[in-house]
This record gives sequence, C-alpha cells and structure tokens, in this order.
Amino acid sequence: MQQNQFTDSDIWQYCLEHTQALSPKLQSLIKDTQINVHGSQMLSEKIVTKILQLLVFTTNAKLCVDVGTYTGLSALAMAEVTSDDAVIYTIDKKNQAGNGLAQSYFQDEPKIKYIIGDAVDVIPTLPNNIDIAFIDADKVQTKSYFDILINKLSDRGVIIVDDILWRGEVLNPNDKRAKALDEFNKYIMSRGDLDNVVLPIRHGINLIRKI
Repeated sequence: MQQNQFTDSDIWQYCLEHTQALSPKLQSLIKDTQINVHGSQMLSEKIVTKILQLLVFTTNAKLCVDVGTYTGLSALAMAEVTSDDAVIYTIDKKNQAGNGLAQSYFQDEPKIKYIIGDAVDVIPTLPNNIDIAFIDADKVQTKSYFDILINKLSDRGVIIVDDILWRGEVLNPNDKRAKALDEFNKYIMSRGDLDNVVLPIRHGINLIRKI
C-alpha cells in the first residue's frame, strides 16, 4: 500500500528526510514487525507517529489510550515522551497477529498497561480525564470507540483518529470501512460541541477536541 495517498511522492520523500528519525527502539520494533508479523502495512507511518509524539509531549499528557495495539508502536511512542507518572492503556483483541511481539517490547516499559479485549467493553472501565486517545483499530467501530472516549476526555484532551480518509475512498465510499469513516467524519461535523481538523497525511488523520 502506498505510504502517502495524497502528496506528490517527491515532496513526501522530502518530508520524511527532513523529519527527525524515530528512536532506535521504535525502529527495531518496525523492523521486527516487518520480518515476523503478518500485516506490517498496518503500522503507523513515521510522520503520523511523530505527530502523535508531539501532541502527547506538548500537552504533557498523563493518561493516554491507544485503541488498536497491533505490535505496540503507538503505545511505545507515547511512552517515550511522557513523564514517569504517566499511564498508557493500549487495547487489542485476543489472538491478534501482533500480540506476542507487543508483549515482548512492553516488558521493560511499566507505564504501558496492555489490555486484551474488545475496546467497546474495555474503554468504559478506564479512568476519566484521558488526555490523548489514538484510535487505529476496527474502522467500522470507529464511532463506537469515539463516543465512549469523548465522554472520558479531559477538558484539554485530544482524540486522534488514523486512516480517516481510507485510501481516498471516502469520496465515493463503497467499501464498508470507507462508508463507516465517511459517516464518522460527517458525524463529527454535525456536532456543535467539537472542534477538529482533518489532515491528508498518509491515509488521513482527524484531530478532535471538545469545545
């Protein structure tokens, strides 16, 4: 799958070359995923990961939620830029391809709480005042995840939804995931209590906060 759907390839390469590298640990995880785990194209791309880290760092986030662990890239990225008293809850269903690798990378990171289960059931059990939530999971369930998280968000919290443009198919959605994400984007626009920005980075991200 093309790494960036919406930018000239030369400009995209320029952006990659002029964005600071991910840490050696994150690079190692990416390599291990590509070699050992099915579906490595699901990994968040470098620039998306750096944006996530920048938002977590600048908000001084203490409570983060990662919906869709896969092999743990986004959870580890958040852990790297948070203080020692922060907590990152990361959620994935059981028997997923990345479970084992994620667990191996989480062993020496006490800030990360890895929860196996359906996020719709798990999120309501998490503490309130979530500072940053990153949604990169079952696209059809995106609205369900969001509706639970928004009610648990801190006053200055941000929800980041990845893959929101779904290969550009939201323009004429036929695939069930494209339809779900198009409907989600329209839902966000219909609410008067939210502010957001959609960025055409990689497969699109939607940054959302409460007003």
